Amino acid sequence: MQHRLKDLLRPEHLVLNLEAQDAREALERLVAPLVQTGHVEPAFAQDVWEREQVFPTGLPTQPLASALPHADPEHVRQTAVAIGTLKTPVRFGQMGTDGSVGLDVRVIILLAIKEREKQVELIQQVVALLQFPGLLEQLAAAETPAQALQALHQALGSSDAM
Repeated sequence: MQHRLKDLLRPEHLVLNLEAQDAREALERLVAPLVQTGHVEPAFAQDVWEREQVFPTGLPTQPLASALPHADPEHVRQTAVAIGTLKTPVRFGQMGTDGSVGLDVRVIILLAIKEREKQVELIQQVVALLQFPGLLEQLAAAETPAQALQALHQALGSSDAM
């Protein structure tokens, strides 16, 4: 099945001004709406956290750091994306390091991908999305899921690739 990022965005999977003490709590709170809609099983949160310890997903995007956590599809029922903005940053290890390099992350884009072979494709779409000028600030400033979706759709434009 082909997945375009813009087709996976749902208002009920957007968690704005999330308050969390650390990355683990932020991930648990971001997985919750995916569990509620039946896209993932509750065990997915633990899978994501365990993977994050081995393969950190923090990205030094500018002007706000972001993270792109994901996990193997064992506890994914249907591919989905959850996006969270944090009221105050939480520390994630930087991608490509052993986690000792930390980033204060404000935007999390959590991927729950059912088909393992689609993982790289969706990650590439998200990385391209994160390059859109002003998007991270717009997401962080959004007060409603509708505002966040509008910013995301504007960034994604009409590109069939995303």
